[in-house]
Amino acid sequence: MTAEQGDGSLLSLPGVRRQLDSMAADLAAGLNCLWLLPDHLVDTGHAEELYRAALHSAPDRLDIRPPEVLPVPAPRRPEAGEAGPRASLDDGERAWGRGVEEVWEGDDAWDSLPDLDFDDGFDIGWTEAAPVPARSLPLEHAMPELFERLGKELAVSPTEVIERLAVRGSRWRPVVGLRAWCETEETASEPAGAPASGRGSAIERLLRSLTAAVKEAGLSPQERPRLLIVARLRDLPVSLVNELDRDIATTAVHWWWGTVGRLDTALVVEAAKPPTSSGTLERRILMTVREETIAELASFDLVLARRLTMEWDGTTHRLDAVLRSCVDSLPTADARACPEVSFGRGTPRRPGSSLRQAWARGVVQSWEGRLRHHPARWYAIGAQGEPPELSVAVGQAQQRVVLPWIEDAREQLARLGLGYATRPLGVVVADFSARPPADLGNCAQQAFLELEVGSLLAAYHGDGIAFPAEELKLLKLLVKARNILSHRGALRDYTLRALCDELTSAHRRWAKL
Repeated sequence: MTAEQGDGSLLSLPGVRRQLDSMAADLAAGLNCLWLLPDHLVDTGHAEELYRAALHSAPDRLDIRPPEVLPVPAPRRPEAGEAGPRASLDDGERAWGRGVEEVWEGDDAWDSLPDLDFDDGFDIGWTEAAPVPARSLPLEHAMPELFERLGKELAVSPTEVIERLAVRGSRWRPVVGLRAWCETEETASEPAGAPASGRGSAIERLLRSLTAAVKEAGLSPQERPRLLIVARLRDLPVSLVNELDRDIATTAVHWWWGTVGRLDTALVVEAAKPPTSSGTLERRILMTVREETIAELASFDLVLARRLTMEWDGTTHRLDAVLRSCVDSLPTADARACPEVSFGRGTPRRPGSSLRQAWARGVVQSWEGRLRHHPARWYAIGAQGEPPELSVAVGQAQQRVVLPWIEDAREQLARLGLGYATRPLGVVVADFSARPPADLGNCAQQAFLELEVGSLLAAYHGDGIAFPAEELKLLKLLVKARNILSHRGALRDYTLRALCDELTSAHRRWAKL
């Protein structure tokens, strides 16, 4: 995790560590591992961090370096009076029959060349020069460039890579690590007229060749070399991903699906918020509601969680504008480019086939066992005004924080109600309880203590309990807040602050009893 995401590392989050430990166990058991990540983890550089952590879990490992992309220097135009570059062939180009270096065009580039007194009738083919025939290696020697790099690491030729890795009796059984997003090569050489294999074909060839060699050599799980491939969905052929997902004998496929949970998001929010004192009970409740709301809204998007923590003051009337601003500045792919995914499904291990493109773009994810849409989708479908999903998410967050406080206050009011009852407890329970117990005569007091806030308020209006004014004011707010939250609504700023203020005052009163 970079500075933009918090002070902690992405690797320190419990959900990420759990997935890393799962892969380490599979590699130790002799299985190849394919780790599929959403695109944004590669774009932000976190995939490299995750790749290194997964690879370094193995005592024997071999990191295949990405192909080097060297800049091509611009040709220098010769100064006045200076001869242009001479056409030349180095030894490698002669062997492969490649063309010559480019020469400068124009009259000044030919001034220093000697006059060649050719006869005018002699045709030397200036107008249509015959192309230099290109040579290629026979198909049995054509190897992807990936094999060449792996051969250099193993100090063998590309054709001997598989044999070197699958040799029997070797004490070195490495985990060979591959960053699939760096492997841009499609196919090094194919027969004339053969269809292109597509991106990731070199990785597929390495995986299939090594699997076949291990099987032919009869290597036990403790002797096998293994591949660790970290990839985006688009880095490998779809058919290969589907095949490996069903292969439980040689390969374990791990999806970044449900990896981040509520605890991980809460830790990011905690790391991002400025240090403050706990303050009054009202302040503690409001701060907890704010943090829980941020976690509920951001869910699996840790960058969004941190930005909301820094930019939102906790008031519901500003939340829509702040969330919209944060979403607009995120690197998340445009949600409008994704197909409708409302009815898509997944399993605890992987997204369903209809969800995978949206998952790769970071638009959908499994969070706390449920399918979650990124908030960017709420604003991408063209709806005007505050999206209804926002109120639902805020209400769910408030339920997690406020309902326990409502229950705590209800218990205290019910205990106080024992002394304020104006009629026998059994009569009050029988008249105002939604579900009075069958043996009410034997447990009237216990049944009274279990009355809901709505029943306590009804008993007050029915002259069954004579609450004082301050307790009645609190009771009415408890009933109002409970009803709003029970119907998937969200408490607005005035109601939430009034409730917190009354709870603070009540706790001061009750502390003196």
